[in-house]
Amino acid sequence: MFKVKDKSFDIKYAYLDAYVDEDELVIGLQIKAIGTDEYPKIDDAETEGLFFSDNELLFNSEVLMRIKPNEINNWQDIVGKKVQWNDYPEDEEEPHAIFYVYEHEGIYNANIEFKKLDKKIIVSIKATCDIYAGKEFSDNLPLEIETEVDFFGILCGKNITKKECENKIKPFLNLDSLKFIQNKYNVSIMTPINTDMETNLLVLGDY
Repeated sequence: MFKVKDKSFDIKYAYLDAYVDEDELVIGLQIKAIGTDEYPKIDDAETEGLFFSDNELLFNSEVLMRIKPNEINNWQDIVGKKVQWNDYPEDEEEPHAIFYVYEHEGIYNANIEFKKLDKKIIVSIKATCDIYAGKEFSDNLPLEIETEVDFFGILCGKNITKKECENKIKPFLNLDSLKFIQNKYNVSIMTPINTDMETNLLVLGDY
C-alpha cells in the first residue's frame, strides 16, 4: 500500500541499505512508487490531480536508524523498532526522509515501524508530505505506506577489500549471513547471501 491523501500508487521497490559511520551502522530506506491513472484520450483534457505511470514518487531516507555494535545480529532484528520525528530536522545526521515527485521536500510528522508478517519484514509509515501538484495535492498531505522491505546490503566504499568490509561490519551484523561483491563501479558491498543479483539495485549500481 502506498497512498497520498486518498490516491493509491503502485510500489516498484522498497529496500533497506546501510553504511558504517564510525561506531554506528546507519540504515536507510528507499521506496519508489508510480501513478496509476490512465492517460486522457484527448490532448487538452484536465490532468490536475492525476498521476500516470511515468510519474515517480520517491521516499528517500539516507539516515533512518543508527545501530550500535552488538545491538542486533541480523538485519531482520530491526522488527519492533520505531522511528519518529515531527519537524524535518535541521541536522541531517538525525533520522529524516525526503519525498520527491516534482521536487525534493522534507517528510514531517513521521511514524515508522518495522513488523514481521510470516517470514516477511514489513515497514509501516504514516507521515505528512508536500507535493505542490495543484489544489488537491499541494501541501500537508497524509502519506501512508505499508509494504514488504528487502535488505540489499552494506555499502563499504570503492575498491575496499573483502577483509576491510568484514572488519567494518562484524561489530554490527553476523558475517555468516553476508557475502562480498563489487558492482560495476568497483563499489564494495556486503549483501545477504540469498540476495537476488538481478534485482538488487546496489549490485546493479542503480542507486
